[in-house]
Amino acid sequence: MEAWIEAMFSETYVDEAIVRFGIQVSNIRKLGDFENYVYEVKENERTWILRFTHSSHRTLEEIKSELLWVNQLSGAGVQVARAYPSIKNEMVELILTEKGTFYACLFERVPGNAIKVNDDLFGPALFEAWGKEIGKMHRFSMKNKVSFMRARWDEGDLLQFDRYLSKPEDARIIIEGKRLIEEIQTFHETGNTFGLIHSDVHHGNFHYDGNAIHLFDFDDAMYHYYVSDIAIPVYYAVWQKCGTASLTERSSFATAFLRSFLKGYHEEVNVSYEWLKTLPYFLRLRDFELYTVIHKKYDVTKMNPKEKAMLNGIRERLIHSELIAEPALEDREKWIEST
Repeated sequence: MEAWIEAMFSETYVDEAIVRFGIQVSNIRKLGDFENYVYEVKENERTWILRFTHSSHRTLEEIKSELLWVNQLSGAGVQVARAYPSIKNEMVELILTEKGTFYACLFERVPGNAIKVNDDLFGPALFEAWGKEIGKMHRFSMKNKVSFMRARWDEGDLLQFDRYLSKPEDARIIIEGKRLIEEIQTFHETGNTFGLIHSDVHHGNFHYDGNAIHLFDFDDAMYHYYVSDIAIPVYYAVWQKCGTASLTERSSFATAFLRSFLKGYHEEVNVSYEWLKTLPYFLRLRDFELYTVIHKKYDVTKMNPKEKAMLNGIRERLIHSELIAEPALEDREKWIEST
């Protein structure tokens, strides 16, 4: 969280939101504070997730659209964390401050558990379930052309490289980032290729119950190419599982991951081989976005060695035009048969 927002946030806001949503609290635990403040709130046998978003991050209309879409997905059978209204039947409760507003939202805690990359369950069955649930979500978006107040991918704050990166030090990265955006903007936008997506379905944003995954954290939902929602799982699975390994090792894992993922995805919706070949563009785009968000959120001169190594790894890939991974898609017929 940016320092100026962190200095303004108060735990009294949590107490106030709990009252407004009518929760009889038995325990509270803070879960995160990167883009939003997120709390787990227990109420007897039920567990809720309480989220606070500052108005500098999202508008009220954007958040209302997010919650409406999430609940529509739930109604269509997609496994997501439903949003619930307050006592006054408001989906978003406003907490006013001298410097903007905190928007409070309440979600159910989804079934299952978080899965780490070193867990035995982090394997083909999970990857297939991962693909299937994203496929269900995409199928809904393709069939329901409702307009929501969510931004397009190329309007994103993290693509404003000049705002957050150092021009002397990162001049080449800024130029290459803008060039990549322009390339992706030339891709065709049709009902089956472009629509409202989650945009951040890494393994930290779902629980797994041994059979299906249950999605949450739709804060980054935006209008984007559907293939981006395939690239993001590949990116984070590789980065967390074998991010420090060689490109050959990373690519081998990415290939195996993607085959299992697409097995589940294709049960719900098909993605053409031609669109799969665009994966490198979206894998690289995520490197640019992460590089920017790190500079936005942190003082990079005060990072610890592990954080600095992570940042340098992304920077080296961007400078040398190296991908996080290169899934083996060159044999078209063999690939299609395997999925």
